[in-house]
Amino acid sequence: MTFTIIELLSILTVFLFSFFVMYLVIAETSKKLSNLIFATYLMIIILDFSAYFYPKFITLTYTVEMLRMEVLAGLKAPVLYLYVLSVLYDDFKIKIKYLLFFVPLSITLVVLIPDFFNVSARKQALFFQNFYDQPEAVFITFFAYIVGYVFLFAGLYQIKRYQKIVKQNYSNLNALVNCVWLKQFLIIIIIGTTITLIKNMYQLSYDDIEITNNLRILFLLFAIVFASWLFSKALLAPKTFQGINASLLPIKGKANKIEDENVKRIELFMKEKESYLDPSLTLRKLGVQLNIPPRELSILINQHIGKHFFDFVNEYRVKKAMETLRNTSLQKKTIQEIMYDVGFNSKNSFNTAFKKHTNLTPTQYKKNAGSQLFE
Repeated sequence: MTFTIIELLSILTVFLFSFFVMYLVIAETSKKLSNLIFATYLMIIILDFSAYFYPKFITLTYTVEMLRMEVLAGLKAPVLYLYVLSVLYDDFKIKIKYLLFFVPLSITLVVLIPDFFNVSARKQALFFQNFYDQPEAVFITFFAYIVGYVFLFAGLYQIKRYQKIVKQNYSNLNALVNCVWLKQFLIIIIIGTTITLIKNMYQLSYDDIEITNNLRILFLLFAIVFASWLFSKALLAPKTFQGINASLLPIKGKANKIEDENVKRIELFMKEKESYLDPSLTLRKLGVQLNIPPRELSILINQHIGKHFFDFVNEYRVKKAMETLRNTSLQKKTIQEIMYDVGFNSKNSFNTAFKKHTNLTPTQYKKNAGSQLFE
């Protein structure tokens, strides 16, 4: 039995994704539901790719083959969107309302009933042989792409919303790690989807099998690189995912007039109690300490002080670090020690925040402070 390059690449792709699915299922994690949803998404991709080689081993009826094509196409985008939600929000649960995400799949199957599912096997064979000459086939193909792009861009919107919530409620960058991963992931999926769209549009317009096969090879190579990237993420960043509470909402609109005394109380509390030294400080924690409801505190900080909670807390941390760096009795302390002392838990976030507030890195600031002692 001989295999074409397309068949060999698709077998390799299926093997890589299947191996990663096993990893997701057996991996120990607090985000088990997220892993299971992601494994489901990858299983859909695996079944999709199997179309390149499974005819060598089994023969499906036309009805089953059409169901395989359309059900997989209809499941892919909603399941991916559910995965995005499950990673972003640590209290994510499957809800009845999510069944609405699969309405487009129902529409696709209904469209196919009159001229495919409700006809003889001979007519079904003709439907497949002249697939892109059938108006129903053209509709369901591009309808699936429209739905797919809608879910993909909805996922990007959720990430943007998530970033805003994190900056308003958290004081470190750990909660943004999964955000970076998901944005990269969705962009890769958008690129892959666009490659298949170009392939289908070319096939519809020109029906040149050689060019179509070249585009298939390109897509399969892209999928192999994608699978390799997933493995690198699993190996290098096994604790990538950390969610936030879905009940949190980004602050909108302008604040009402707020008494200066409230703001002064917050600022005085931060200076005296030094709550910012807690690396896991959140808006909710600070609200409990101040006896101020989190949403009211968020409005005070975001709209009256004019800063995100993230920047508000880090400014105090940077000022504390600057004091330590200038303190001659503490010159033996390393920058990393100072970083942890003032509440940062990441060198990158410390350097970024420090440079934002001083236009210098901590090392440059320490050198400048040291040189001024001898002037």
